[in-house]
Amino acid sequence: MKKEGILLNFCNWIWRFMQLNFFWTIFTVLGGVVFGIMPATIATFYMLRKWVQGELDLPIFKTFKDVYKKEFVSANKCGVFFLIVFAFLIIDLNILYQIDATYSTVLYILVSAVLFFVTIAFVYFFPTYVHFDLTLKGYIKNSFVLSLASPMQTILIIIGLGIIAYFVKSNPGLIAFFAIVVPGYWIMHVLYKRFRRFAS
Repeated sequence: MKKEGILLNFCNWIWRFMQLNFFWTIFTVLGGVVFGIMPATIATFYMLRKWVQGELDLPIFKTFKDVYKKEFVSANKCGVFFLIVFAFLIIDLNILYQIDATYSTVLYILVSAVLFFVTIAFVYFFPTYVHFDLTLKGYIKNSFVLSLASPMQTILIIIGLGIIAYFVKSNPGLIAFFAIVVPGYWIMHVLYKRFRRFAS
């Protein structure tokens, strides 16, 4: 009976992940991808946070749809900010790569480090957005602050994402079902306790 309960619980989690990943895909497409990906990812992390908290009975579709609609404009405003920053850094890297000089190598390394840091802050942005009640500026600011203040959590996230990537590479069929949800759940799980300590 105990083994049956474990198996049933495992199947329930697989079903939750599959549903949530499906809704993320559909709502991303409904937003024209460009304008759909940010609010769809916010809605996904909202659900993941609820699951980490133990709230497993929320209706997935209704909750996802409500959060998606509510945060559509705000999420895209933040998305534009990150897009501009990423584009600026990548353009800088391309220019520096073509310059044959010692100073360009040093600058290339520095800009690469900044790009890595911004990428980590972007990862932190989604859990920050669904956990705290802030202004748009506050969400962006705190995603950078929290990423700087949480080196151990960042290492755990990178290790976890590396393991997930290994399994997905070995089983590429999993991408269609768990592409965003499994990495997102790991990120939310790692950061949830950290966020609670940071807020207290």
